[in-house]
Amino acid sequence: MNIELAKKRISELQNYVDLTETYVADCFEKHIIKEYAITGSVVKVAEKMNELGFKIGERKVESNDVSAVINTNPSKNDDELHRIVRRLYRNKLKSHPYL
Repeated sequence: MNIELAKKRISELQNYVDLTETYVADCFEKHIIKEYAITGSVVKVAEKMNELGFKIGERKVESNDVSAVINTNPSKNDDELHRIVRRLYRNKLKSHPYL
């Protein structure tokens, strides 16, 4: 790594932090996006959504519900944090040793 690459990476990470901290979670889907950006864990996000009282119909939120929201196409609403989270989630799945 060289200094220019390091500066670029720092800038990208700061942008991620800024987007996450200023993200307005005003609906179920955005709560999931923000919480995943914070934790990086679908299990923790599902737990948090249940703590906040969210439900899917009459049942609790499950990890696969979180994954489904993350995997939706964010280009419809031009949501930069959602695009980043989706890319990070998909890259995490690709690098999983058991998949």
